[in-house]
Amino acid sequence: MALLEKAAGQGHAYAMFELGQIHNVRREYEQAVAWYTKGAEAGLPRAMFYLGVSLDTGQGVAAPDCPAAAGWYRRAADAGHGAAAHNLCSFCTLSAAAGPGGSCLPRM
Repeated sequence: MALLEKAAGQGHAYAMFELGQIHNVRREYEQAVAWYTKGAEAGLPRAMFYLGVSLDTGQGVAAPDCPAAAGWYRRAADAGHGAAAHNLCSFCTLSAAAGPGGSCLPRM
C-alpha cells in the first residue's frame, strides 16, 4: 500500500483509484470516496464511475447526491466508460419517469 500511496502522491490517477478500491473492500467508505474523488479529478474514467456509484448510493457520503452522481456518470461516459453510460441512461430514463425532482437509480 505504501507504493500506491507514493504513486498517488505523485499524481498517478490509477494509484488513487486502486487506493479507493482497497478502502472500499475494507468497508472504509469515506476514505474510498476521497480516493475515488482524487482519481476522478485527475481524469480517470473508472474513478469517475465509482465516484458516481458512491454518490448515487450514498455509500461513503452523508447522503445520496443524485445530480453529482449523474455528473460523474456523464464525465465517465463521455470518456468511453460503458457502465457509466448504462447507469447514466438508466438514471435519465428513471428521472424522466419520476417527473420533476427525479430520483436516483432504484436500489435492488
